[in-house]
Amino acid sequence: MIKLLSEEKSEEFLKFCGTDPAGAVICTRFHAYGLNSDNALFWYIEGENGEISGVLSKSDNVLTVCPFELANREEVITFSKITGCSQITRPGKFTLKYSGENPDFTADDSLQDITGENLKDVFPVIFPQSKNKDLFSFWYADASHKIRHSLIHGKGVYIGEKCVSAALTSGETENTAVISSVSTLEEYRRRGFGRLAVLSLAEFLSGMNKQVFLMTDSENTKKWYEKSGFEPINNINIV
Repeated sequence: MIKLLSEEKSEEFLKFCGTDPAGAVICTRFHAYGLNSDNALFWYIEGENGEISGVLSKSDNVLTVCPFELANREEVITFSKITGCSQITRPGKFTLKYSGENPDFTADDSLQDITGENLKDVFPVIFPQSKNKDLFSFWYADASHKIRHSLIHGKGVYIGEKCVSAALTSGETENTAVISSVSTLEEYRRRGFGRLAVLSLAEFLSGMNKQVFLMTDSENTKKWYEKSGFEPINNINIV
Protein backbone atom coordinates (compact mmCIF):
# COMPACT_ATOMS: atom_id res chain seq x y z
CA MET A 1 0.00 0.00 0.00
CA ILE A 2 1.28 3.47 -0.94
CA LYS A 3 0.97 6.01 1.88
CA LEU A 4 1.75 9.71 2.13
CA LEU A 5 4.90 10.25 4.20
CA SER A 6 4.36 11.42 7.77
CA GLU A 7 6.76 12.98 10.26
CA GLU A 8 6.80 9.74 12.24
CA LYS A 9 8.05 7.79 9.21
CA SER A 10 10.57 10.38 7.97
CA GLU A 11 13.65 8.92 9.67
CA GLU A 12 12.91 5.40 8.40
CA PHE A 13 12.14 6.88 4.97
CA LEU A 14 15.52 8.60 4.67
CA LYS A 15 17.39 5.60 6.04
CA PHE A 16 15.72 3.36 3.46
CA CYS A 17 17.09 5.50 0.62
CA GLY A 18 20.58 4.40 1.70
CA THR A 19 23.27 4.60 -0.96
CA ASP A 20 20.91 4.06 -3.92
CA PRO A 21 21.31 6.76 -6.63
CA ALA A 22 17.56 7.32 -6.88
CA GLY A 23 17.44 7.46 -3.10
CA ALA A 24 20.07 10.22 -3.07
CA VAL A 25 17.90 12.33 -5.39
CA ILE A 26 14.88 11.80 -3.14
CA CYS A 27 16.88 12.59 0.03
CA THR A 28 18.15 15.85 -1.47
CA ARG A 29 14.63 16.85 -2.45
CA PHE A 30 13.41 16.11 1.08
CA HIS A 31 16.17 18.16 2.73
CA ALA A 32 15.60 21.01 0.27
CA TYR A 33 11.85 21.36 0.69
CA GLY A 34 10.84 19.45 3.79
CA LEU A 35 7.90 17.15 4.26
CA ASN A 36 5.27 17.41 1.49
CA SER A 37 5.47 20.99 0.24
CA ASP A 38 4.29 22.68 -2.95
CA ASN A 39 7.64 21.77 -4.53
CA ALA A 40 7.82 18.09 -3.60
CA LEU A 41 5.62 15.29 -2.29
CA PHE A 42 6.76 12.03 -0.71
CA TRP A 43 5.20 8.59 -0.24
CA TYR A 44 6.30 5.18 0.94
CA ILE A 45 5.18 1.64 0.25
CA GLU A 46 4.27 -0.21 3.41
CA GLY A 47 5.28 -3.86 3.62
CA GLU A 48 3.41 -6.70 5.30
CA ASN A 49 4.97 -5.96 8.71
CA GLY A 50 4.51 -2.19 8.48
CA GLU A 51 8.10 -1.54 7.41
CA ILE A 52 8.99 0.60 4.39
CA SER A 53 9.64 -1.45 1.26
CA GLY A 54 9.89 1.43 -1.24
CA VAL A 55 9.86 5.21 -1.48
CA LEU A 56 8.46 7.65 -4.04
CA SER A 57 8.69 11.38 -4.62
CA LYS A 58 6.98 13.74 -7.04
CA SER A 59 8.49 17.00 -8.26
CA ASP A 60 7.58 18.93 -11.43
CA ASN A 61 5.28 16.09 -12.57
CA VAL A 62 8.09 13.52 -12.43
CA LEU A 63 7.86 10.55 -10.08
CA THR A 64 11.17 9.23 -8.69
CA VAL A 65 11.13 5.74 -7.21
CA CYS A 66 13.52 3.69 -5.08
CA PRO A 67 14.33 0.84 -5.46
CA PHE A 68 14.26 0.53 -9.24
CA GLU A 69 12.01 -2.55 -9.33
CA LEU A 70 9.09 -0.36 -8.28
CA ALA A 71 8.95 1.40 -11.65
CA ASN A 72 7.60 -1.74 -13.33
CA ARG A 73 4.94 -2.47 -10.71
CA GLU A 74 1.40 -1.93 -11.88
CA GLU A 75 0.56 -0.27 -8.55
CA VAL A 76 3.23 2.41 -9.10
CA ILE A 77 2.37 2.98 -12.75
CA THR A 78 -1.29 3.47 -11.83
CA PHE A 79 -0.30 5.71 -8.92
CA SER A 80 1.83 7.90 -11.22
CA LYS A 81 -1.17 8.49 -13.47
CA ILE A 82 -3.48 9.28 -10.55
CA THR A 83 -1.00 11.84 -9.17
CA GLY A 84 -0.58 13.52 -12.57
CA CYS A 85 3.00 12.45 -13.22
CA SER A 86 4.11 12.42 -16.85
CA GLN A 87 7.30 10.40 -16.23
CA ILE A 88 8.78 7.86 -13.84
CA THR A 89 12.51 7.87 -13.11
CA ARG A 90 14.10 4.59 -12.18
CA PRO A 91 17.44 2.78 -12.35
CA GLY A 92 18.10 1.22 -15.75
CA LYS A 93 21.16 0.24 -17.78
CA PHE A 94 23.04 3.54 -18.04
CA THR A 95 24.16 4.48 -14.55
CA LEU A 96 27.90 4.40 -13.89
CA LYS A 97 29.99 4.58 -10.74
CA TYR A 98 33.20 6.61 -10.52
CA SER A 99 36.29 4.51 -9.87
CA GLY A 100 38.70 7.41 -9.28
CA GLU A 101 41.25 5.96 -11.70
CA ASN A 102 42.22 8.95 -13.84
CA PRO A 103 46.01 9.32 -13.90
CA ASP A 104 45.89 11.80 -16.80
CA PHE A 105 43.33 14.16 -15.27
CA THR A 106 44.58 17.62 -14.31
CA ALA A 107 42.42 20.55 -13.21
CA ASP A 108 43.20 24.01 -14.60
CA ASP A 109 42.28 27.67 -14.16
CA SER A 110 39.29 27.45 -16.51
CA LEU A 111 37.30 25.61 -13.83
CA GLN A 112 34.88 27.38 -11.52
CA ASP A 113 32.57 26.16 -8.78
CA ILE A 114 28.94 26.64 -9.75
CA THR A 115 27.35 28.96 -7.21
CA GLY A 116 24.22 31.04 -6.92
CA GLU A 117 26.12 33.94 -8.47
CA ASN A 118 27.10 32.22 -11.73
CA LEU A 119 24.25 29.70 -11.99
CA LYS A 120 22.54 31.71 -14.73
CA ASP A 121 25.61 31.11 -16.92
CA VAL A 122 24.91 27.38 -16.78
CA PHE A 123 21.30 27.33 -18.03
CA PRO A 124 22.12 27.86 -21.75
CA VAL A 125 24.74 25.11 -21.47
CA ILE A 126 22.35 22.55 -19.94
CA PHE A 127 19.33 23.67 -22.03
CA PRO A 128 20.92 25.11 -25.21
CA GLN A 129 17.73 25.27 -27.29
CA SER A 130 15.30 26.36 -24.61
CA LYS A 131 13.53 29.72 -24.70
CA ASN A 132 11.02 28.56 -22.09
CA LYS A 133 10.92 31.13 -19.31
CA ASP A 134 8.88 28.80 -17.08
CA LEU A 135 11.53 26.09 -17.41
CA PHE A 136 14.27 28.57 -16.52
CA SER A 137 12.33 29.90 -13.53
CA PHE A 138 11.66 26.42 -12.11
CA TRP A 139 15.17 25.12 -12.79
CA TYR A 140 16.91 28.22 -11.43
CA ALA A 141 14.78 28.43 -8.29
CA ASP A 142 15.29 24.73 -7.56
CA ALA A 143 19.03 24.60 -8.31
CA SER A 144 19.93 27.86 -6.58
CA HIS A 145 18.04 26.81 -3.45
CA LYS A 146 19.87 23.48 -3.31
CA ILE A 147 23.27 25.03 -4.06
CA ARG A 148 22.77 27.70 -1.40
CA HIS A 149 22.19 24.98 1.19
CA SER A 150 25.09 22.82 -0.11
CA LEU A 151 22.69 20.04 -1.12
CA ILE A 152 24.09 19.80 -4.66
CA HIS A 153 27.36 20.87 -6.28
CA GLY A 154 28.62 21.70 -9.74
CA LYS A 155 31.65 22.63 -11.81
CA GLY A 156 31.81 24.85 -14.88
CA VAL A 157 34.48 25.35 -17.54
CA TYR A 158 34.90 28.95 -18.64
CA ILE A 159 36.56 30.57 -21.62
CA GLY A 160 36.86 34.17 -20.57
CA GLU A 161 33.55 35.04 -18.95
CA LYS A 162 31.56 32.44 -20.89
CA CYS A 163 30.59 29.08 -19.41
CA VAL A 164 31.08 26.50 -22.18
CA SER A 165 30.67 23.24 -20.22
CA ALA A 166 29.11 22.24 -16.91
CA ALA A 167 28.40 19.29 -14.64
CA LEU A 168 25.89 19.27 -11.76
CA THR A 169 24.64 16.78 -9.21
CA SER A 170 20.92 16.17 -8.79
CA GLY A 171 21.15 14.43 -5.46
CA GLU A 172 23.59 13.95 -2.60
CA THR A 173 23.64 12.26 0.77
CA GLU A 174 26.44 11.95 3.29
CA ASN A 175 27.83 8.97 1.37
CA THR A 176 26.41 9.27 -2.16
CA ALA A 177 26.30 11.78 -5.02
CA VAL A 178 24.54 11.56 -8.39
CA ILE A 179 25.81 13.56 -11.37
CA SER A 180 22.94 13.90 -13.83
CA SER A 181 23.50 17.15 -15.76
CA VAL A 182 26.60 17.20 -17.98
CA SER A 183 26.66 19.32 -21.11
CA THR A 184 28.94 21.34 -23.39
CA LEU A 185 27.97 24.04 -25.88
CA GLU A 186 27.97 22.51 -29.35
CA GLU A 187 30.70 24.74 -30.78
CA TYR A 188 33.05 23.78 -27.92
CA ARG A 189 32.60 20.00 -28.04
CA ARG A 190 35.38 17.46 -28.73
CA ARG A 191 37.91 19.69 -26.97
CA GLY A 192 37.95 17.97 -23.58
CA PHE A 193 35.82 20.54 -21.75
CA GLY A 194 33.06 18.09 -20.81
CA ARG A 195 35.57 15.61 -19.44
CA LEU A 196 37.24 18.38 -17.47
CA ALA A 197 33.92 19.47 -15.91
CA VAL A 198 32.66 16.02 -14.96
CA LEU A 199 35.98 14.68 -13.67
CA SER A 200 36.70 17.77 -11.59
CA LEU A 201 33.24 17.39 -10.02
CA ALA A 202 33.74 13.65 -9.49
CA GLU A 203 37.11 14.24 -7.85
CA PHE A 204 35.65 16.96 -5.64
CA LEU A 205 32.82 14.68 -4.48
CA SER A 206 35.18 11.76 -3.95
CA GLY A 207 37.23 14.05 -1.72
CA MET A 208 34.10 14.40 0.42
CA ASN A 209 34.10 10.58 0.80
CA LYS A 210 31.04 10.14 -1.39
CA GLN A 211 30.36 7.32 -3.83
CA VAL A 212 29.85 9.11 -7.13
CA PHE A 213 27.29 7.92 -9.67
CA LEU A 214 26.54 9.34 -13.10
CA MET A 215 23.52 8.95 -15.35
CA THR A 216 23.39 9.02 -19.13
CA ASP A 217 20.82 7.94 -21.73
CA SER A 218 23.27 7.24 -24.55
CA GLU A 219 25.29 4.10 -25.26
CA ASN A 220 28.00 6.19 -26.97
CA THR A 221 28.18 8.56 -24.01
CA LYS A 222 28.35 5.60 -21.64
CA LYS A 223 31.43 4.32 -23.49
CA TRP A 224 32.98 7.80 -23.25
CA TYR A 225 32.48 7.82 -19.49
CA GLU A 226 33.93 4.34 -19.20
CA LYS A 227 37.15 5.70 -20.71
CA SER A 228 37.13 8.45 -18.07
CA GLY A 229 37.09 6.33 -14.93
CA PHE A 230 33.41 5.34 -14.64
CA GLU A 231 32.20 1.75 -14.38
CA PRO A 232 28.70 0.69 -15.55
CA ILE A 233 26.07 -0.45 -13.05
CA ASN A 234 22.27 -0.26 -13.03
CA ASN A 235 21.16 3.36 -13.53
CA ILE A 236 18.30 5.84 -13.65
CA ASN A 237 16.45 6.20 -16.93
CA ILE A 238 13.20 7.95 -17.86
CA VAL A 239 10.44 5.48 -18.71
